[in-house]
Amino acid sequence: MSDDTRQMLLDTLERVLADHCTAERVQAADPGGFDAALWQTLEELGYPLAGVPEQAGGIGLPLADLCALLRVCGRHCAPVPLAESAMLAAWLLAGAGLELPGGVLAVAAADSTQVRITPQGSGLRLAGAVSRVAAARHASAIVLLLENGGACQVVVLHPSDYRLEVGDNLAGEARDEVHLDLTIDAGRLRTAAAGVTLEAFHARAALLRAALMSGALERALQQSLDYARERKQFGRALAAFQAIQQQLAILAAEVVAANAAVDHAAAVAETGPALNEIAVAKIRAGKAAGVACRIAHQVHGAMGFTQEYSLQHATRRLWAWRDENGTETAWALRLGQRLAGAGAAALWPLTTASGAVAD
Repeated sequence: MSDDTRQMLLDTLERVLADHCTAERVQAADPGGFDAALWQTLEELGYPLAGVPEQAGGIGLPLADLCALLRVCGRHCAPVPLAESAMLAAWLLAGAGLELPGGVLAVAAADSTQVRITPQGSGLRLAGAVSRVAAARHASAIVLLLENGGACQVVVLHPSDYRLEVGDNLAGEARDEVHLDLTIDAGRLRTAAAGVTLEAFHARAALLRAALMSGALERALQQSLDYARERKQFGRALAAFQAIQQQLAILAAEVVAANAAVDHAAAVAETGPALNEIAVAKIRAGKAAGVACRIAHQVHGAMGFTQEYSLQHATRRLWAWRDENGTETAWALRLGQRLAGAGAAALWPLTTASGAVAD
């Protein structure tokens, strides 16, 4: 795909979200975090096929471009599950050779302790539950990645196959619990694509979440800059005070660092394993979220804490997303274990080979 086509996709998404994601529209989607009209527009433009290979009827964007699209979504606080539906669920389906259903697709992954697979007559019984599934209540189907006998398999679940217990995250986005107790034909389980494991799924989900966070960080920075320039105190704009300037500079540095970590991880993941880089990206985005939300709300003062003011659309998402798809602590422990397991002699090459971006 040419650079011009990639830029056209980004520019079109920017325009569409600028039109649809007004403060009023984003607020109206809370709770539940879903704008059906916006999703329909994105479907008409083909964005839910962004992560599907061209040979399977999709656009076939590389991971770096998918992250760039999600950065735009995060910047506009778009109330649609584009990451989960287009870049995780559709990715699993295409890899398993399954047809893509229309509408919103939810996605989840479960190991054998969460969902048990046992023979039942001529079929297979699925029993268990998966928690915090994004947009499950809005989905026409749920794509579930299962661990079965040491292999990973994909199954498409329809609303009649499961029971939902609805819930929301701090940002008001749907995070539902999916309960399963059904018997299916064994043919509904398809082998996942080569290289698709639970670990690979969770790593991809973490990278996509970090990309969304990088966009929301940009939004918090821009709103803080605009407010500091416009708000007058003691006869001067807030931006004229050195203390405010210093805090905004720290905020800007955090945004740049998070963006760099995400871009680097996406680039490495395109050509091979990138678990370490993805861990760094999610850790760095989470750290930036904590600093950015604090500074953004301090700069805005009492105004920033009101429900009516749109800063909370970005900061509540950052607080929620920071804990989703692995916290900084969880990823740091995992990264530390991998580095320690590689041995002392491997530490320096691992730290420098692909360009460390964490501080």
